[in-house]
Amino acid sequence: MTSLIASDHNPDDLRRRESPVFMSGNLPPDVPEVFDARYGAALDSALSRRSPSRLIGAHQYRGSDRDRAAGAAFTGRRLGTTPTPERVVVANGTQSILIQLLSGLVPRGGLLAVEGLTYPTIRTFVQTLGIDVAPVAMDGEGIDPEAFERVCRTRRPAALYTMPTLQNPTTVTMSTDRRRAIADLCRRYDVSVIEDDIYSLLPTDAPPPLSAYLPELSWYVLGTAKSIAAGLKVAYVVAPDEESAKARFWPGVRSTYWMVAPINAAVMSSLVEDDGATAIIDAVRDEIRARHELVTDALAGIDHRTTPESLHVWLPLSAHRTAADLAAGALAAGASIGTSDTFYFGTGTAPEAVRFGVGAPPDRAALERGVTAIRHAYHG
Repeated sequence: MTSLIASDHNPDDLRRRESPVFMSGNLPPDVPEVFDARYGAALDSALSRRSPSRLIGAHQYRGSDRDRAAGAAFTGRRLGTTPTPERVVVANGTQSILIQLLSGLVPRGGLLAVEGLTYPTIRTFVQTLGIDVAPVAMDGEGIDPEAFERVCRTRRPAALYTMPTLQNPTTVTMSTDRRRAIADLCRRYDVSVIEDDIYSLLPTDAPPPLSAYLPELSWYVLGTAKSIAAGLKVAYVVAPDEESAKARFWPGVRSTYWMVAPINAAVMSSLVEDDGATAIIDAVRDEIRARHELVTDALAGIDHRTTPESLHVWLPLSAHRTAADLAAGALAAGASIGTSDTFYFGTGTAPEAVRFGVGAPPDRAALERGVTAIRHAYHG
């Protein structure tokens, strides 16, 4: 009996019995004390405005007038000016927008410029569509302008996919001057921009989007999965003009099915109209900041890159460590994390680094277990 009791209090035994803390994703944290009431009120509002049969009984390929107006207001928070609703398309999440834009802006066999480390699902999209990729070298602000100009001059990409704010996975944010420089290069070489601004609503001081400096060539994408809830599945794209929006998002394209579920769009419109979206984003931001205090304490003395409002942390490794080894050690200690090769689009070897999310663990106690496991693996 004594040995059983001792085993019950052995931290190593407890860790073996618990599932690893999921930290390879970067979802927003759960904030039920704000989200539940605000979402419930928005759902009630959506159902009170129109009967369910009328709301859901017809296709709304680019979103209803109301939903596009809400999308214009929502994206206008970042763009600085509210776009006309005719330029806005409401879609079933960011991924459906991205594959639709890639298939329309880059021809098969054409070239897409991307950051050297970027959102890994882009790899799946370009392989599916038969698109080539030109990775662009990065520095402490993201895309290096000289490297990007070399790619533009020598390889002539049709489009650039970029994430200038809290870039995934490196967490870097382009300065205003850097955004202007990249915009100028895109204009000079006639490169369309697909700007994925999905993390930008969490910082309170993010620079204006790159698209604000290049509206005639930019497709500005703002989803809700990282600031409100991953399962809401509502995202907005602002096209350069009304004609472009209609041309890229109409049923005859048939390359994918981007239409958002009308009830989701209606709920999001209610959240925008009654400031429920703002309240939820503020609560998510507050929770992320509190979680980063735990991360800072746990990783004291370990070089890592993040900000207090970032959903993920980028942890570069010294020359004698590999990302695979650290990830394996973290998993054995109780945390699943991502390795740099997942995000790497270059032709050489990926830099040795790992990325882990701070919002995905269900609560702060789980996050603390996870970052403690990462610390042990780092020093192990």
